[in-house]
Amino acid sequence: MDASQGHSGLVSRSTSYLCLDTNIPLLDANNIITLGSQPDTVIVLPETVLDELDSKKSGLGELAYQARSFGRMMAKCGTPIRVTHDNMIISQFDSDGVSIWIVSLESYPQFPGMAKNILNDRKIIEVALQFASYYSPVTFISNDVMARIRADSLGLKVTDFKVVDKVDYEFTKELEVIEGVFKTLHNRSILEVDPDHLTEHYNYKFTTPNSSQVKIASINNETINILGKDSENELRRQDVNPRGADQLLLARAIQDPTMDLIVCEALAGSGKTLVSLSNAIRLIKTKSPYSSILYVRASINDVESVEEVGFLPGTAEEKNAVYFHPLYDSLDHIARAKFSGRKLKGAELEAKVEEQVDKLIADCNITPMTGLGLRGRTLTDSIVIIDEVQGMSKASLQKVLTRIGKDCKVILLGSNRQIDNPNMTKFTNGLSVILNDCATFVGGINKHVVPMHKVVRSDFAEYAEKLFSKDS
Repeated sequence: MDASQGHSGLVSRSTSYLCLDTNIPLLDANNIITLGSQPDTVIVLPETVLDELDSKKSGLGELAYQARSFGRMMAKCGTPIRVTHDNMIISQFDSDGVSIWIVSLESYPQFPGMAKNILNDRKIIEVALQFASYYSPVTFISNDVMARIRADSLGLKVTDFKVVDKVDYEFTKELEVIEGVFKTLHNRSILEVDPDHLTEHYNYKFTTPNSSQVKIASINNETINILGKDSENELRRQDVNPRGADQLLLARAIQDPTMDLIVCEALAGSGKTLVSLSNAIRLIKTKSPYSSILYVRASINDVESVEEVGFLPGTAEEKNAVYFHPLYDSLDHIARAKFSGRKLKGAELEAKVEEQVDKLIADCNITPMTGLGLRGRTLTDSIVIIDEVQGMSKASLQKVLTRIGKDCKVILLGSNRQIDNPNMTKFTNGLSVILNDCATFVGGINKHVVPMHKVVRSDFAEYAEKLFSKDS
């Protein structure tokens, strides 16, 4: 067949060709449809992408699910049209109007001594290069920065894939007002005080000239709700006393009975897990509608071998325990706080702490779980703390949130400075999708966002956070 012909006949001269790296369909197989639904667009998949997807289709994790979803998508496409160009074979498929071309090469250049993952990257890029010699314009799309650099150095047009375009928001705004306004902030319309108020401004820290006093506030229905002394004292009546304005704002949001979803994007060591758990425990103890606390971490199989635990000794429960250390560390801290000031030491103290941890788990019905354990379940009457959300894809987080039933409060915790999933960026993960919605959409469930920018774990943790986040 002539090179200008595609599945449905002649290809328009304005056609754009998007060559995808494996990490794009692994993030979400539907990304192929999303990108391919643009007018006059053809999706190009090098054969090595198929090999890599095929190698990940076994298992219960998110990557396996997306690999199988791709297979189901292609199974519906029917018989392809084949086109050859010297060393290149193109199988042209149609998936509900989306053109998907699988490109194979009869031979590749020699790449001696390369590791398999690097070799696969080079083979994918080689397909894009040879394809570009017959079709244009071609854009290579990958969320692997090294693959993009290599492709760019060889003359390909490159870009990454983004689910959201913006990731930096001002969820807590600092605003200086005149003294007369400062004294009358409570219950005023925020638009009167701040004409530049945006949906993303969930919290405020108000100051006034010639005074060191700071008033912190939440915005509810465009109304300023100042945290007064009485309210603050009530918030502090829990196992762990909130430290600083950010922790107070998070405590207030969690204890607000009208809030369905609380999102905390925070620095490492800011206390987000501890504050969330302490406030969840208080809600359970104060006869709220909640009867249990569920602590959820990203599924083990949602990430690749970067954090595999299969090699660890012990039962499956013992292997999974490594993911629940933040929960048990927080419970240990809460239990130790109960014995602060008492003359207990050594083995006696440790026994009392262990006993108190067990009592908290039993009294508050606290259950740790990975995302995999939620499939097929419906949660009711629960406070659901979902930790490390920056490691969940949009699809993975969707699966967890669709398990939420009646009378639940959901707390999402994460940091876009700590993404360790190799298939994900701060523009594609579930946390950023949620933050984008909170910053731009009013309506639906009641939600509140509290960023936490102060490290309280230790001076060393603060030093590390500042040092390694300079370019974040």
